[in-house]
Amino acid sequence: MPKCCTLPPLEGIVLREEHVTGEDRQLAESLQAAKAAHFDADGAACDYAALVTSRERGRLAACLADLEKFDPKRVRIPAQTAFWVNVFNAGVLRDIPELELAASLGEVQAFFERPRLKIGGRLYALDDVQHGLLRGNLPKNGRLRPPMLRDDPRLAYMPIAYDERIHFAMHSACRSSPPLRVFDGGQLDVQFEDASTGYVRRSVRIEAGGAVVVVPRLLRWYAADFGGERGVLEFVLTRLEDEAAVDLVDRRRGRVKLQYAAFDWVLNRREASDGNRS
Repeated sequence: MPKCCTLPPLEGIVLREEHVTGEDRQLAESLQAAKAAHFDADGAACDYAALVTSRERGRLAACLADLEKFDPKRVRIPAQTAFWVNVFNAGVLRDIPELELAASLGEVQAFFERPRLKIGGRLYALDDVQHGLLRGNLPKNGRLRPPMLRDDPRLAYMPIAYDERIHFAMHSACRSSPPLRVFDGGQLDVQFEDASTGYVRRSVRIEAGGAVVVVPRLLRWYAADFGGERGVLEFVLTRLEDEAAVDLVDRRRGRVKLQYAAFDWVLNRREASDGNRS
C-alpha cells in the first residue's frame, strides 16, 4: 500500500498552517489528488474504473490507515468540521468497489451504516460521521434513533459548531450527490457557501409563475435542519441567480408549494467519452 506522504501543493486547496495537523493535511491533499485525477472538472462524476486501481486511491487508504491511531482531539477547533467531512468523503472513495456492487437501495444504505473507518482506535460508520458527529447525533432519514448512544465516547469529537450546509459537502457517489470537494477549516464558510449555492442553482426550479418551487429531496429528508419548509424556501431563494423568478415567489406572500425532486442513487460514473479525462 502506498505510503501516505506529503504531496506537492495542489491547485484549489490551500491549507492554513494554524488550522491543520500533519494527518489531516495529508488526507486533504490525497483527496484532492484523487479528485484531480479521476473526477470531471466539477467533481460531479468519476472514472471509478480508473480510481479503483489507482495510486491515488492507495494513498487515500494509507492516509485513513494512519488515522487509526490518531487522536481526533488534536484537530484544532476551526478545522474539526472540515476534517470529518474529508474523512467521510475519503471513506466513500476508498471503499467504492463495495458500493459499486450494491444492487438495491437497501444495500446502498447498508454501505453507509456499516462500520468501515477506524479513527483513534474507534470504529465509525459513514452514518456515524455524518449524522452522529456533523449533524449533532440526529437520526438519519427513515430512522427513529440517532446513530450513537448518549454516552458514546465518540461524541467527544463532535464539532462545536453545527452548520446545515454540511448536507452539500457530503459526497455519496451518486447522481444526486453534491460534487466532491475538499475542505479546509480556514476557508470553510466560503467553501460551504460555494458548495451550497452551486447545488441549489443546479437543482432548484421555480415553476407555475412562482407558485411551485422544486427542490432537492434531501431538503425534504432534513427540512428540520433548515428550520422546516419555510426555512428551506428561504435557504434556496437567497441563493438563486434568477432574481425575476425569485420575485415571482416573493409576490405570492407565502402561497407557494414546495415539490421535491427524486433522489437518484445511481453511481455517478464519468462517461468514457468525457473530454476532460486526465
